Amino acid sequence: MSLLATVVLTVLPHGGQRTARRNAWASMSEGAVRARGRRDADTAMLVAQQREELTVRAAR
Repeated sequence: MSLLATVVLTVLPHGGQRTARRNAWASMSEGAVRARGRRDADTAMLVAQQREELTVRAAR
């Protein structure tokens, strides 16, 4: 364990567990936002592809 980690665990209340939990929650929340963004982008690309296919078929 690094000196910094030892100091943090000694100085912070509850051995740093509260901070660790807060960091974990923030990371999980940020990951959920990114996942939603990826789903939205995938959906938008699918819709655009379908529109393009319909346009091509209509032009024939």
